[in-house]
Amino acid sequence: MRDKSDLDLQHLRSFLAVAETLHFTSAAHRRGISQSTISQHINRLEETLDVSLLSRSTKVVELTQAGQTLISLARDILQQQDHIFELSTTLDRPQHIRIGLTEDLVLSEFPRVLRNFRKQNPKTKISQTIALSHQLRNELNKGEIDLMFGMQGPNEGHGVPLWQEKLSWYAYPEEKLVDEASIPLVVFPEGSVTRRIAIETLNRYKLRWHIAFCSESLGALLAAVKAGYGCTLQPAFLKRSVLTEPVFLPALPEAPSVNFVAFNDRPEFSAPEQQLIDGAKAIFPA
Repeated sequence: MRDKSDLDLQHLRSFLAVAETLHFTSAAHRRGISQSTISQHINRLEETLDVSLLSRSTKVVELTQAGQTLISLARDILQQQDHIFELSTTLDRPQHIRIGLTEDLVLSEFPRVLRNFRKQNPKTKISQTIALSHQLRNELNKGEIDLMFGMQGPNEGHGVPLWQEKLSWYAYPEEKLVDEASIPLVVFPEGSVTRRIAIETLNRYKLRWHIAFCSESLGALLAAVKAGYGCTLQPAFLKRSVLTEPVFLPALPEAPSVNFVAFNDRPEFSAPEQQLIDGAKAIFPA
């Protein structure tokens, strides 16, 4: 006899098909396999159990006593397997949400949104991608993230509006930017909302400017400001971050406000995604 661990459930299914039809051809049709495969399954099952299950003749197929006994056992085994698969569809599986954030949000009160969400959804896993808004939209389009929170200009209308935010100029106290012939700008690369608005604002007031420092990292921009490279235009809520100290707000033209929004690439938001969006609206009132 073979090792009992060799019992194959497909062999049991073929046995039941024959036991219920008493016909190899009918059993093969029922299972969607060939008659020869049905015969192989029965032979291997008999070898594994070391008993004869069927009495075969040229005219009829009959069950032996062992075959009669096996029917109920086989049904129980296969039913238990079906219950296991049914259970897997009803288990409370941990959810996973891949969110994209702009770096300024990481330095804002947004971690409170995640903290509140974690308390209410301890089994939900959150992973974060930090990038500029236009980069996050590309990640969303590629299916790399599920939900993004980012910034868009005053004339854009995509996504779910969360709140409106003023933009402020940041510079190191010792720098006298307005006295310079050309204002040195510390900016993100092309595609950045704050870069575009900073340049448009200075152009509107006919002020000369030049790019003095450029980086994709907000931390690097703030470090460059503190190093005296120039000024940067960023959300006003950064004034509450210790990373901006001891920068101040220079006397430069006021820039238009921006909108912070939430996006996904589906017709509607899932319940956990909507909970994150509502949490952001609560912490950053419009």
